[in-house]
Amino acid sequence: MTDQDRERERKKSRLRSRMLVTDSDEKKPAGKKAAPQPAQKREAAPAPEEKDDHYELRLFLYRAFKSLLVLIPAAGLVVGAFILYTNFQNKEYLTFEVSWEKEIAEGGASVYTAYGSNVLKYNQDGASYINSAGDVVWNEAYEMRAPMAAVNGSYAAIADREGRSIYIFDENGCQGQVSTTLPVTGITVAGQGMVAVLLEEDEVCYINFFDRAGGKLDIEVKMWMNSQGYPVAFALSPSGTQMMLSCIYADAGSMQNKLAFLNFSEVGEELQDRTAGGFELGGTVAPQVVFMGDTRACAFLDNGLAFFSMQQLSPKTPLLPEPGTRVTYAEEIRSVFYDNTRIGVVTVGRNGDTPYQLYLYDSSGRLLLDKGIDFDYETVQVCNYGVCLYNRSECRIYSFNGQLKYAGELGGSIGKLVMLSPYRLLRIGDQKVAEVVLQ
Repeated sequence: MTDQDRERERKKSRLRSRMLVTDSDEKKPAGKKAAPQPAQKREAAPAPEEKDDHYELRLFLYRAFKSLLVLIPAAGLVVGAFILYTNFQNKEYLTFEVSWEKEIAEGGASVYTAYGSNVLKYNQDGASYINSAGDVVWNEAYEMRAPMAAVNGSYAAIADREGRSIYIFDENGCQGQVSTTLPVTGITVAGQGMVAVLLEEDEVCYINFFDRAGGKLDIEVKMWMNSQGYPVAFALSPSGTQMMLSCIYADAGSMQNKLAFLNFSEVGEELQDRTAGGFELGGTVAPQVVFMGDTRACAFLDNGLAFFSMQQLSPKTPLLPEPGTRVTYAEEIRSVFYDNTRIGVVTVGRNGDTPYQLYLYDSSGRLLLDKGIDFDYETVQVCNYGVCLYNRSECRIYSFNGQLKYAGELGGSIGKLVMLSPYRLLRIGDQKVAEVVLQ
């Protein structure tokens, strides 16, 4: 072996010994000092992320942008509706066109009353329902000496005054019939079809209740006229759970009037005589009372209006009436009118400028319109499109801000008008029904 070979062998031996020492160190038990390891390159730990000072601002702007995407179209719709409403309120129609006209059979002296957006016709021989197209939807024949009708929503009741027969209708026709044992002197109907009937016998009067099919309900109000008074007006709330009564009675030789509110719900059973509240009017008489929803009512007085609101303190307590706005007029009242949300009164003019003064209120008694009227009208009514006054030959229509919408004839005799839209009217008279379009 040469020196060169020997030197090569020594280097190999040193290399093996180093490898053995390193392996044995890795296998040593914990706690013993390990041989020093050659230095290894370590990766630097990532630096913590820097705080984004604009994150909250960018998040706010993003959310605001999303909200604007919803609000801008909604605001556009509101503005558009407001513009249309304003244009309608201020638009004046100058002429008209009769788009169609149909013959209808009168069958005697008929009375027409608004029935939803259509018309209920009734007389001594029967009743019929006329829709907005002038078609007779149904007919019901009967014989009555003096028919009287009450309408509430889609229900109507017709009774024979001082007679004993009652018919209950909805938009599909007759739903029930009632034959009473005592003469009928008054009738009212609720929005769900329940009917209340005033009956008289000597010195006692009764209010009986029937469902829409004519079945008698287990509810009765009995009043002794000498002590409790005589009901001159009564009305049912739309749900049929409340009744408002106007009663007159004699006290110390003078005639007095009081209003009573009765509750027919389950909680009303806990009240004495189901009376939720009573209010004395003194010598003022309320010949008519109405409900405008289950929480609003109004009494028409001989010198004004008395508004009432009903509140329910808890689910277990009945609706209790509270007096609200009361309006009195120095001038004589000529007409009263109403719909489900508005009350109107026409008085003799306050001065010589106009013969009549028209007042319109919302259901809480807030004044909506105070307008002088120079028109010899026979009928006045209100609907969602305005106030309409008419006689047999012409009409006038006012918006709720007092703008005159139309004044003039309608192409025929006017017995009844029904506003189908701001510019479409149903004209009934002289055995004809016609659609009139204002232009």
